[in-house]
Amino acid sequence: LWAKSAHSTLTAVSLSNIKMVFVDTRLQDQPWWKQVIWKLSADKEQEMSKTKSENGSRIGWDVSEELHQWRGFEFADVLEQGIGPGPTASFVDPPYPENEKDAKQHQRLRVIHEPAKNSYLLTTESGESLLLATSQADGLGFDIFVAREGQPCNALGPSFILKSTLPKQQWSLSSVRCEQCESRGTRLRGTRELGRMSHYCEPVGSGNAFCMDVEIPEVQDDGSSSVVCPVCSDPDIGGCVLSTRRPKWNARKQTLTLDFQGRCAVPSAKNFMLEAENNHSKITLLFGKIDKTKFVLDYTYPLGMVQAFATALTATHWK
Repeated sequence: LWAKSAHSTLTAVSLSNIKMVFVDTRLQDQPWWKQVIWKLSADKEQEMSKTKSENGSRIGWDVSEELHQWRGFEFADVLEQGIGPGPTASFVDPPYPENEKDAKQHQRLRVIHEPAKNSYLLTTESGESLLLATSQADGLGFDIFVAREGQPCNALGPSFILKSTLPKQQWSLSSVRCEQCESRGTRLRGTRELGRMSHYCEPVGSGNAFCMDVEIPEVQDDGSSSVVCPVCSDPDIGGCVLSTRRPKWNARKQTLTLDFQGRCAVPSAKNFMLEAENNHSKITLLFGKIDKTKFVLDYTYPLGMVQAFATALTATHWK
């Protein structure tokens, strides 16, 4: 392309190879210059469409569709600030019991509901933020972020995804990154499944009780949770099965009752406890309302923090 004007000159520039051109600002209003810019944009779009893989990747056939693969500048910026994604194992692995006493010890946390933001914040009892869950646009799940001063890191996206089917009966929790895939240095990476929750109702006395079964990956001998990934491991979740402790019908009060060991202060359909399928005497999770927008969340082995939080989130629509 050869182009001249009264104010500046462009010399022998190939449209297909052009990278950057410095021109006088007065050229930008010229009709022929606008056509050049339009042509470059059209060629770029065509080139990008050719490199798309069958699964819609914006980068290439062997690159998964991940935020950090195509939002490179934002990703680099957060890394410079020292707030990169980092490992998520601390939120996945359960509190490993070194002895029988530790196995009975519960991690005690708080869940704060913010109706205006349609979000739930997981904190320690002292108020330190841990995880933030925001409702998805279709209302069928939550994006779970590692909490940073109560705000999600938009450039990196959520660390975990909790998704349900339309009736909100079947739920699935997954990590958007599989660290085992990343450790192998492959460009094609999978997502790691962390749990499945199934909801149903059971008649108890003259009432109906909300019930839930939770499947989580098996815990290995070193205390870490087994990796369930369709790319680098067996996609079958297997492992442990937990179920809600059934309430009892109180004929005198005409209501369902359950002993929450003094941890609940407000009656609510959202209050529930999980117990091991093969050990009904052991409570592995307790979720109970203590205020209009506050809940307690106690959990122990074999649940990890994000698994306990996600399990509680699935019950927030119970009424």
